[in-house]
Amino acid sequence: MSKIVILANSRKLRGRCVAGKDLKGNWIRLVKNLHDPIPASRAIHLEMLKIFEVEGIVNKPSVKYNYHTENSNYTRTTLLGNLGRTQLDNLVDNVPNIFGTGKQMSEVEAQKLNYSLIFVKVSNFQIYYKDGGQYPDKLRGSFNYRGVLYTDIAVTDSLVEERLSNFRAPYSEMHAEAYITISIGEIFNRNAYKLISGIVLP
Repeated sequence: MSKIVILANSRKLRGRCVAGKDLKGNWIRLVKNLHDPIPASRAIHLEMLKIFEVEGIVNKPSVKYNYHTENSNYTRTTLLGNLGRTQLDNLVDNVPNIFGTGKQMSEVEAQKLNYSLIFVKVSNFQIYYKDGGQYPDKLRGSFNYRGVLYTDIAVTDSLVEERLSNFRAPYSEMHAEAYITISIGEIFNRNAYKLISGIVLP
């Protein structure tokens, strides 16, 4: 049994990627059936910054993606309360960069990693819609972290997607700072893309 604070609730094709940190600062990604994402109907209450007691946790690292080491099966969650925003700095990961530079990494680079989630405080955080041409517009994010600009990162935070669902390109909004969770998705066309899977705005 563990207590975790939710730091990501992100859209996936077959459900939601929900992840958080336990009291020791360890990342836990809640999954079902070894590696399948949680159905949206079960994940809707697992909101950002809520604290849950999670029963039956068993770590089940992905056998396909070496970096998805945080995957864990569970049996039940019970809401305990909410994390105060003044405590966010205690959860920040002290990393030199956001999985290198750019919006993606090669499959070879990604498979060398032994983790896939980080929670950081960034500046000049912009959320915007990118013109998709003949395809639907895409929600993207850009930000500065330790003097490096990261752009065109896919935003998959479920609540942010819902809040901005009626907007289209060239809509954008700027925030002086934000706390965000960055996760590494599954391999697509021999690359692993970075995703903004959780957002906490001032």
